[in-house]
Amino acid sequence: MIPGAPSMYMHELIPQLRLSAPGKLIAISGVYIREGDGLIMASNTAYEGETMCAVKSWFREMGKNAYAMAPLILPSLIHTERDTMSSVDEKASCFLERTREKFGRKSLVYISFGTFAYPPQPERLQMLIQTLIDHRVPFLFSYPSPQATEGEIQALIKESGIGLAMQWCPQEEILQHDVTGWFITHGGWNSVQESLEYRVPLIFWPISADQPLNAAHLVLTHKAAFEIIEVRSGKQGTKPLLRFQNTEFTPTFTVEALKKEFEKLIEKLKGKEGHAVRTNFENLSDKMRRSWEEGGECKTDFEQFIRKYVDCM
Repeated sequence: MIPGAPSMYMHELIPQLRLSAPGKLIAISGVYIREGDGLIMASNTAYEGETMCAVKSWFREMGKNAYAMAPLILPSLIHTERDTMSSVDEKASCFLERTREKFGRKSLVYISFGTFAYPPQPERLQMLIQTLIDHRVPFLFSYPSPQATEGEIQALIKESGIGLAMQWCPQEEILQHDVTGWFITHGGWNSVQESLEYRVPLIFWPISADQPLNAAHLVLTHKAAFEIIEVRSGKQGTKPLLRFQNTEFTPTFTVEALKKEFEKLIEKLKGKEGHAVRTNFENLSDKMRRSWEEGGECKTDFEQFIRKYVDCM
C-alpha cells in the first residue's frame, strides 16, 4: 500500500461498474518514473506528508530529486476582472448572483464529474438531484462528459426553479464565487486542487483512477470532506468497505438507500459535522497555500528545479 494512504481494501479502489486506471498504464508509469531525471509532484507534505517523504527519499536513493508543486493553480488569472464574457460565462454568473440574492452565501451546491467521468447509473444522479430539489437546495450541474446525454435529468433541473444545468461552465469562477458552499465531484486531482485553492469543501462520488484514493484521503485522514457511499456499483464497488468494519452501517447500494443517505448528508452540511468538515478543509487549504510562500516547500522546490534544469541551459 502507498505510505501514508488510509487503510483500504484493494476493491475499494474500483467503486463503479467501470474499471479504474488500466494496469498497463501503471506499469508503464513505473518504468518512466525510474528512467526520468526527476519527478514533479502536484502535491505537497501539507496534503500527504508521509507519502511525500517516502517518494522524496526513494528518489534520493536513486540520486535524483522529487519536487513538490501544488496546488498548480494561478488565482491571479481568475480573480482579475475580464473585459469580455462569453454567453456561457454570463449565464452561469447571472444564475450565481440570483441564487446568492435569494438563498445567501455558501448556499449553492456545484455538481460536476469532470471532463470525461460520469456516473454509470444515471438514475442515481437523478435521485440525488431530485433530493436537492425536494429540500430546496440550489445547485448548478455541469455535464461536459461525452457519456452524458440530454434527457430527463436536464428537464428535471429546468423545471425545478432552483437549479441550472450546463454542458460546460467556468468551474474556477463558480468555485471562487461566495454563493458556492459545496462541490459534489468525482474527485479528480485537478478538481480537488481547484477546490483547495478556493476553499470549497468536497462531497465525493468517485468513479475510477485516483478518485477513490483522493476521496478516502480527505475523508478519513484529514476529516475534511464527505463521501457518498450508496452510489457505489458493480461487483467490486459493492463489496464491504474497511472503514465500516465493526460498525452498524451496512450499505445496500440501492436508489432508496442513496436517497436516505443523501437526505442525512444535507442535514449534516447544515450542522456541527458540516461546520467541522468545512473548517478542516479550509485549514488544509491555508496550509497548502502557504507552501508557495517564501521559504515554503513548493516555493523552495520550484526554485531548486529552475536552478537545476533551466538556469543551466
